[in-house]
Amino acid sequence: MALKEGSRVFLRFDSPSRGRVLQPGIAREIRDSDWTLSFEARHHAVEIGEEKLIYYNQSRLFVQQPVLIEAQSGDGPPFVLTVKSIGDAVSVGTREEDRVSTLGAGLTAMIEDENDCAVQDISLSGLAAVCTRKYHVGRCLEIAIRYGDEEFVGQVEVQCIHPVGGGKNRYGLLGVFDTAEGKKLQNGLTRMTLEIQQQRLKIISSSN
Repeated sequence: MALKEGSRVFLRFDSPSRGRVLQPGIAREIRDSDWTLSFEARHHAVEIGEEKLIYYNQSRLFVQQPVLIEAQSGDGPPFVLTVKSIGDAVSVGTREEDRVSTLGAGLTAMIEDENDCAVQDISLSGLAAVCTRKYHVGRCLEIAIRYGDEEFVGQVEVQCIHPVGGGKNRYGLLGVFDTAEGKKLQNGLTRMTLEIQQQRLKIISSSN
């Protein structure tokens, strides 16, 4: 299933000082391989003819797809980019492409019946958390994350396990989004990822 009009998209930028940044936007118009993307906040500088990566949800997967920048608006909001897809969508379900560190944010999760599992990074598709209980790869776990005035509840699947000492393991967890509850968890992960990312960028900007 290809990208649909009205879908949320994320345009990736890489900076030596800020690291990887995902700029949220909307797919406003889709005509075969020609896409018009709309951004409420001004995106980072791009050049005509430049290749970028776009991220979006495709069925149950979070995917990335390369695009070529063909045109851009000079004013806004919304700020508009016209792009052409130049490759196939590839799953980034391993979460290697979209992580945001939560160290220092004090974010914790309840996983199964274990409270205060420290969340070490978060992404649009999942998170990494440290737990004392033992789980195997492929197991689905119940999770609840309180963030601000909301609690996001759902299921995650164990993707990888790394011992961290003290009888604890660091688990790479991929969200399960194919239910109404899962959609709410997905929205929560998106909100947390973008807000924590913006907080980190403000800290970096103020120190420069």
